[in-house]
Amino acid sequence: MLVQPERNEMSITKVMPCAAAALTAALFFGLGAGASAACLPAPPDLVSSGELTIGTALTAPPMGFMDDGKPTGFDPDLASALAEKMCLKPKFVNLAFQGLFPGLISKKFDIISSQVGITETRKKQFDFLPVFKGGLRLVTQKGSGIRFKTEADVCGHPVALAAGTSQMAALERIKDECPKDKPMTMKIFSSQIEALNEVAKKAVDAAYVDWPVAAYLIKQRPNDFVEASPVLSGDGPGTPRHLNGIVFRKSEDATNAAVAASLKAVEADGTYDKILTKWNLAEGDIRKND
Repeated sequence: MLVQPERNEMSITKVMPCAAAALTAALFFGLGAGASAACLPAPPDLVSSGELTIGTALTAPPMGFMDDGKPTGFDPDLASALAEKMCLKPKFVNLAFQGLFPGLISKKFDIISSQVGITETRKKQFDFLPVFKGGLRLVTQKGSGIRFKTEADVCGHPVALAAGTSQMAALERIKDECPKDKPMTMKIFSSQIEALNEVAKKAVDAAYVDWPVAAYLIKQRPNDFVEASPVLSGDGPGTPRHLNGIVFRKSEDATNAAVAASLKAVEADGTYDKILTKWNLAEGDIRKND
């Protein structure tokens, strides 16, 4: 289900018995009929009874985007698989990224599933369940010759990025350290796709985006874009990549536990692996060490 601001809500799937729900989920994602027919316990106090309402920003393929009017990508696929394990219907609320955290606080949805990096600052306000190994990458136009080893190399270059992201926080930490003759110019947009469009228009030297978004774009348009950096953590050289996670309101332990149990089931039956393979995201496997 997709809910867009100022539009009526509509379901992706119809209400169905538990066994049919699990089979439908497997067929919907093309992942086989490996899902169990048994219902795992659902979270209490759901926003909408019988549904897992999921806040997401569907602007960043392959993690989450719209395809033929439907939510698709790693995050929607995984969130839907988790919901189906609990015999709940997935319902998506599509917002700009910066609106997701206020929306969760005001209980517009039960969880956030939207390539959210787990940071110490965010952990002070929210709880997380790690589901993906993230990382950041700078992208530039093919033939530009521009290359960055770290975020510090962005000094002297105009760069585009999405508001409220780990990329924005990473650059803000070092912006004031740039030499006076090499100031950092940050152009802020509501989505990573908008930031990448600035590169295409030659309005900036680079866009700073999630590594899966960069990989997807370069695969789709190899004659236009190239990687301009290694995968970066956002915390400086030698630091581990952030983990991306599902976001919960603070201390809603029962909801967190229910979703965590569903994640274990999705990993155990091979669905998690199939979703990673579907989107060519094996480097993001949460179970693998760097």
